Amino acid sequence: MPSPRPRAHTSLGLEVWAVGTYEEITALRAQLGAAGRLVEVGTPHVLAGADAGRYRQYIRASLRTSEGSP
Repeated sequence: MPSPRPRAHTSLGLEVWAVGTYEEITALRAQLGAAGRLVEVGTPHVLAGADAGRYRQYIRASLRTSEGSP
């Protein structure tokens, strides 16, 4: 049963398929890591065709949230 009183800090699970340049995905991983903890980081996959020069990577993170956050 949930606690009747909200906790000051909770966590949010987040799963992302990031698509972008290698530098953009690296920056995203750094920001998610600073906001919480990276639980799983997949291997970057090089995209081809119209998306040549871009990468796709799976990232799962546990982020800290504060009381009252949506």
